[in-house]
Amino acid sequence: MGNKSFFKKILYFLGIDDDLSEEKVEEFNVSNSKGEKGRIINIHQIPKNKMMVFKPMSFEDVEEIADELKSKRAAIVNLESIDKENAKRIIDFLSGSVYALDGSVKKVGSGTFVFTPSNIDISGMDIENTMKENEGELLPFNKKK
Repeated sequence: MGNKSFFKKILYFLGIDDDLSEEKVEEFNVSNSKGEKGRIINIHQIPKNKMMVFKPMSFEDVEEIADELKSKRAAIVNLESIDKENAKRIIDFLSGSVYALDGSVKKVGSGTFVFTPSNIDISGMDIENTMKENEGELLPFNKKK
């Protein structure tokens, strides 16, 4: 019987005979005791919240600011050095942009506004309160004297 088992092992080794009765194969099942799958998070997909600061010199600069909002980044916009008409156009355009993105806009200083997309929440005074305080004037720093 020794030769037969030796010959069977050679056949098994060569892949001709895959039925080797002398080997026992143990099977076992590994399962999570809680029955839950682990949570896997790819750290490269976690967005980094950034805030960009802009000081537009003309209405043409508004496209770059809107692109930042579309990329889920907040924008601080300083309008102190631009004329009243263009400042109002910029605020109107960016207000429409954040509305479309379910974001918000807040005034944080004289001629400085924060425009945020939906993933960033800010609280505090807003444009409506500013307009009420300044008798309907949105940009009191640009008043003509």
